[in-house]
Amino acid sequence: AGPASGGQHWIPQLGRFLDAEPRVRVATLHKYPLQTCFVAPTQPQFPTLAHLLAPLASRGLADSIAPFVRVAHARHVALRIDEMNTDSCGTAPGVSDAFASALWALDAVFQMARVGVDGVNLHSYPSATYQLFKFTHLDGRWSAFVSPEYYGLQMFAEAAPPRARLLEVSGARGRVRAWATREPNGTVHVVLINEDSARSETIAVRIPAVRGPATLTRLLGRGLSATTGTTLGGQTFGSSTGTLSGHSTASTVRGSRGGYVVSVPGASAAMLTIAPAPGPGG
Repeated sequence: AGPASGGQHWIPQLGRFLDAEPRVRVATLHKYPLQTCFVAPTQPQFPTLAHLLAPLASRGLADSIAPFVRVAHARHVALRIDEMNTDSCGTAPGVSDAFASALWALDAVFQMARVGVDGVNLHSYPSATYQLFKFTHLDGRWSAFVSPEYYGLQMFAEAAPPRARLLEVSGARGRVRAWATREPNGTVHVVLINEDSARSETIAVRIPAVRGPATLTRLLGRGLSATTGTTLGGQTFGSSTGTLSGHSTASTVRGSRGGYVVSVPGASAAMLTIAPAPGPGG
């Protein structure tokens, strides 16, 4: 695997690198949308909540890597973003550790899948403001805290399990971003991400030939800048279990000729899961 680089002068050399190193089976690149160290606060790469949720930080990030996905795949080599997170310097308090990072991560990993990236590793280390979880040892007991960003990644993992494929989506409105997948067994997931903190949206989701009841799961926070209080389906990771727990607020939405009507509050995401209808006699 290699070259494990994010340098703007190195990434364009990927083709030459792979030609010179035929043993490489996974091309690895680094990508971050923001950075604190080398840019002025007025630049779109400087870490702010608005910059993190701008299209440049998710769709633009994936589009910048798309040509190199083609370079790798043309040589029958997988391409993996083996280091990615919000801020390349690891120090963006109030941005990287805020609920906005959960919405960014959910959209950004979908965007990478859209352009054909074969996998993503989210970078994390102790003391970074974008660390995904942290542990504390006090009075002989360990406790853990799971960051908001991890909840967004968890929703992605549930919406895009192994061998699921992306579906074509059209008609999303305003600042709502929409994604859909289909699992090999026919289960369909639709993810709606509303990054507008001030405005709720009501969306009619129409899926051809699919009308069965759907399960609705919400990703919620206390606001884009909140660093605590994130829930997924009403549940949290708590401080010690490492698994989602608590009362589930997942609900059932009935389909109709008009589709599934879903309200998406500001600064939140929602996922519809529609299982395939049972066949005759089952």
